[in-house]
Amino acid sequence: MLTGSLSGLLSVLIHSVLCAGMELIRGSPAADAPAAPPPSSSVEARGALLHMLCGAGLGLLFWLSWGLAAVVAVPWWLRGASFASLCWLALAAPIIADQLLAKRITRSTAVLTASRWATTCMIAGLACAWSWARML
Repeated sequence: MLTGSLSGLLSVLIHSVLCAGMELIRGSPAADAPAAPPPSSSVEARGALLHMLCGAGLGLLFWLSWGLAAVVAVPWWLRGASFASLCWLALAAPIIADQLLAKRITRSTAVLTASRWATTCMIAGLACAWSWARML
């Protein structure tokens, strides 16, 4: 579970760095464009806590599934990527699709949210599979 929670925090860090880099590449917004309010630190802290808890939950789920023991004769990274993909498809994809179809979020927001959760699932799945493989 520690591996999963740390991987959730790592995914938040990766997306923060990527978003900051994209803002630097884009440059400053046009003078006539309305400025978006900067995100508050409490919102960012809640998001980081949510990804950390999700990573811990994914770590627990990986442990409860015995590291996908039914998937045999594959390397650890393929087992972790399979687990991450299944978790993302079961957990994040339906919620994001519902929000997008109900027109509560824009397409770009849906893509960003989907990539954040895919990153969290992938890092947690790979980290848990790697630690499971080192135990055996």
